[in-house]
Amino acid sequence: MKKVAFILFVVVALVSCDKAINKYNCYEPVYTDAETFRTPASFESPRNISGVGNIYFKDNHLFVVEPNEGIHLIDNSDPSNPQNVGFLNIMGASGLAIRGNYLYVTALVDLVVVDISSLYSPVEIAREEDIFPTALPLMEKNYPTKTIDKTKGIVTSWNVVKTEEEGNLYPQWTGCLNCEFITFSSADGSSGIANGVGTSGSFAQMAIIDNYLYVMDNNILKTYDITVPTNLITGEVEYLSWQAETIFPKEDYLYIGTTSGMMIYNTTNPLSPQHEGSISHARACDPVVVQGNYAYVTIRSGGRCGGDINQLDVIDISNRFNPTLVHTVDLKNPHGVGVDGNTLFVCDGDKGLKVFDVSDKNNVGDNLIKRFSNIKATDVIPYNGVAIVIGENGIFQYDYSDPENLELLSKITF
Repeated sequence: MKKVAFILFVVVALVSCDKAINKYNCYEPVYTDAETFRTPASFESPRNISGVGNIYFKDNHLFVVEPNEGIHLIDNSDPSNPQNVGFLNIMGASGLAIRGNYLYVTALVDLVVVDISSLYSPVEIAREEDIFPTALPLMEKNYPTKTIDKTKGIVTSWNVVKTEEEGNLYPQWTGCLNCEFITFSSADGSSGIANGVGTSGSFAQMAIIDNYLYVMDNNILKTYDITVPTNLITGEVEYLSWQAETIFPKEDYLYIGTTSGMMIYNTTNPLSPQHEGSISHARACDPVVVQGNYAYVTIRSGGRCGGDINQLDVIDISNRFNPTLVHTVDLKNPHGVGVDGNTLFVCDGDKGLKVFDVSDKNNVGDNLIKRFSNIKATDVIPYNGVAIVIGENGIFQYDYSDPENLELLSKITF
């Protein structure tokens, strides 16, 4: 009995000790004053690429976002010999979308509009300030954040600091855990180019359909009429029931990937999108692309998304009020996904880039064409016979005009 009492005493003592002093890593905000932060965008000489948050393709040019810094411009007229031609310096840049001669860039709390009618002499023409009030810079780890004081300026980066706290085993945090800069999306390659918009990968938080811009802001869908780029008109705000991650437009519909499943919204009334249908899955990250009557969804566990499933889902969306799962492919660590015709590209993290024939939607997993195991792939744009793939240390381009014999054309090293 005395032994039991002693053990209980030790356990209580240890728990009390944990509660007394709690040590952990924490993100400490770094502030920039509003005037400096809103220095107009400027076009500069080419820089080396050190990180990628988004890639976007339009008019034979590749736009590569350097998170928090700006956008690299690459002449991709010859995919076997891409040329880095300049850098658009925009503090806080996280992603982009293009329609016609106008480039829309999210810069943390702001939305910036840039006239690119003269591509190598772009000019910032408008800035909507503080329309994303909860936006924060990239966080690479699941650390809590120290309290943010907006009177000190705009949070533009973080310092990781050691923190001690008494009497609280589980620290409180403000802001968002493991925020990510996820790419902007346009319509798929064929319809996108026709409407004057470009093509991006499957990670997306902004989409353009005709004269309307749709932006994800946590679990809020915001709509803007961009008919006059210098005078954006705000539409209705739609509060989503699930935490949104990505958005993919197709025709008059928005396909929204969330941590709980895929949601479908129609844009018949462009300034007031309406929910039509959903399909749920266990908690996980969820990028989406759509072609024809099928959506291709990669579901990834870990990180901020949680969960324990890693797979590709093929979903029949012919009835948008009731989308149905038709096939699942087990994967290891899936990220971005792209489709062109019967060729599907899946970025499976450490397991590389996987290419499938999807002519038989019920047996995609049995029709693996090729696996490139030497690239840690995270996102892909397949367009007009060339697949542009983001890897851990570069952007790879493959000729897939013959899917059975994919050929590496070039690599842009980070």
